[in-house]
Amino acid sequence: MVRKTIEVLDELWREFEIEAVKKFGHYGAIKKATEEAIKLWLEKQKKKEQQ
Repeated sequence: MVRKTIEVLDELWREFEIEAVKKFGHYGAIKKATEEAIKLWLEKQKKKEQQ
């Protein structure tokens, strides 16, 4: 497991945080949503490369 620090626009982060808690509940929501977002982004990039 790795820990990273990133900078994100305040409004974007707040919206992400709200949606993450709605989907996953309070405990571990940010971690789960971040992992899901990274996986989806990687899948999208791989599909682009295959075209």
